[in-house]
Amino acid sequence: MDSLSLPRPGCCKWAEGDAGNYTFPCSNRVEAGVSYCEEHSSIVYIPPEERRRSRSGGAPMTFRRAA
Repeated sequence: MDSLSLPRPGCCKWAEGDAGNYTFPCSNRVEAGVSYCEEHSSIVYIPPEERRRSRSGGAPMTFRRAA
């Protein structure tokens, strides 16, 4: 790796590439403390309810507190 490619400050951190050879093609602006633009955020983040459904085959998982 000859040069290190980093996302621009205040821009979406959506990375493309592999084996440490990444580029950050998205130049959409993001708010402070937010990593991805709205479009890429919808790809990266899965709502907890959806994650629970997919893990349990449709029914939400329940947890019991261990004594």
